[in-house]
Amino acid sequence: MADDRTNQVQQIKAANDIVDVIGSYLALRPHGQVFRGLCPFHDDHRPSFEVRPAWQNFKCWACDKHGDVLSFVQEQERISFREALELLARRAGISLEKNGDPQQIHRRALMLETMSWAAQLFHDFLLEGKDVATPARQYLGERRLTGETVRGNQLGYAPPDSYWLVQQAVEQGRSLEMLETVGLLAQRTGGEVYYARFRDRIMFPIRDPRGQVVAFGGRILPTTTLPNPGPKYYNSCDTPLFTKSEHLYGIDQARQAALTQGYLAVVEGYTDVLMAQQWGVRQVVATMGTALNARHVQQLRRFAPRVVLVFDGDAAGEKGVDRALELFVSHDVDLKIATLPNGLDPCDLLVQQGGDPFVAALTNAVDVLEFKLNRVLRAEESSGMEGRRRTVLAILSILAQAPPRAGQAAAVKQELMMTRIAQRFGLKEETLWGLLKELRAGKDADKRAPRQSTAGTGTQSQPEPRSARPSPLERDLLTVLLAEPLLVPLAQAEISAKEIQHPGLQLLLEGLYRLQAEGVPPELDRLRPRIDNLPLTAKAMQLQEEGRANSDRRAWLEKILTGFRQRRAAPIKQELQQQLQAANDHHQALELLRQLQNRTGG
Repeated sequence: MADDRTNQVQQIKAANDIVDVIGSYLALRPHGQVFRGLCPFHDDHRPSFEVRPAWQNFKCWACDKHGDVLSFVQEQERISFREALELLARRAGISLEKNGDPQQIHRRALMLETMSWAAQLFHDFLLEGKDVATPARQYLGERRLTGETVRGNQLGYAPPDSYWLVQQAVEQGRSLEMLETVGLLAQRTGGEVYYARFRDRIMFPIRDPRGQVVAFGGRILPTTTLPNPGPKYYNSCDTPLFTKSEHLYGIDQARQAALTQGYLAVVEGYTDVLMAQQWGVRQVVATMGTALNARHVQQLRRFAPRVVLVFDGDAAGEKGVDRALELFVSHDVDLKIATLPNGLDPCDLLVQQGGDPFVAALTNAVDVLEFKLNRVLRAEESSGMEGRRRTVLAILSILAQAPPRAGQAAAVKQELMMTRIAQRFGLKEETLWGLLKELRAGKDADKRAPRQSTAGTGTQSQPEPRSARPSPLERDLLTVLLAEPLLVPLAQAEISAKEIQHPGLQLLLEGLYRLQAEGVPPELDRLRPRIDNLPLTAKAMQLQEEGRANSDRRAWLEKILTGFRQRRAAPIKQELQQQLQAANDHHQALELLRQLQNRTGG
């Protein structure tokens, strides 16, 4: 069974010819042994995208995107590896239940089907619920939402009766326990009676990027007569399908618009998203009543390189902007701030003035650092030198809160930010970097626990430095192992994954070792479902292809192992050389020289 599960990637890839799959997305023309077309991943004006049937892979010679059929579907659909696997499995008529955990797969499918059933039930009741649903229809009309918007987004209504949903489920033979699992029902004290979590509320289905209903948001009607109506807006609790801190309302409809517009706008409310759609501005999503966080940014970055946070004139508070600036520093995202005129929220602005002012606000959005600079400078403009000092400290304190990120892109980003701050305040960049270093040291001081000395040595255990760029030695190791999985045991016997300083390569090596330890062939296709990291997978596939060009991979590995032995010995040799130079005793010097010769083999 375990081997069947690990074979599912190869089986699904073999059943989906890459030319057929990619050809369903874009026009391909044969050119010798390959097919060519316009690359869908950048603004391509002449065919630079190449599909190679013999290798079942693709490559763009302009933007360097490359991979296999699964990678293409992940990139094109902006979905996870597992989702791409499921999509291609359905395309080929393959049941993942045969290869995966049948119980788990069936349970997830049942949860999604239950949510779809509930969404349609609430929607039908809104449209056809006679007198009980009349206030709900009136409310949506007052909010200027059209019938097309209501139907297109499957808005619904949950009546005030606590047991209406229970009755509907019982009559249709549905499991009440399943409705509880997906967050629609709860049990009263004692656990014998179920009741509906959503009552007398407009129901907003929350969908994942693929359009599947995973949760609901409920808005209490202003006319409610419930004795304890609860908050105005109430979202589903976290379930196996839904995590409030990472899902985005409207992403299923906004994702395609984000590709053409180049950004996603983030607003606060469901009706803000719906009204924007109604006016043709579809690249708009909303968080679930929580502030923008790192998980949101990761989700947004899947679909667009730029994010615009929309604040009304009064809501752009310090905490929201400061948090946005912190996220901007610590994530690879272009984050901008848009403010709306007259303190209006997006829905009210669109209703009162139409789409043009809203689009203008998005177009004229200011990057978050510039927004913060302008804001604090205005606040301190009458405070003279002391006010400018406080402004610099305020901004650098926010930057200091962001976790440092390795890599050239992050370094360039920080350099540009510090240059801009220095120019605005007429300060030397060295001064700002020194102050930022002090602020970061102060932030970390209370987080660091005293290190325990290593017994008998008096030394302290220091973590290995993390490398932003892989060394040629580490790169070669993964290249040969990805190309020749049979060599993994030889490497595992001598090289610890902890010796790899580059985090991405270390993750790959750990995964190969884990597969080997489990008795599973340590192949890349078996590793991919476990890492589900598209950029890292693309890099691994590139290394694998390079490694296959070398026919004597075992001899190559022997050279790599020798290189690791020399790398381990280098610090010891350096220490012996330093001790030899400082030695005053003749016998001690001879012993150190003997040890050094043994290390160098001379």
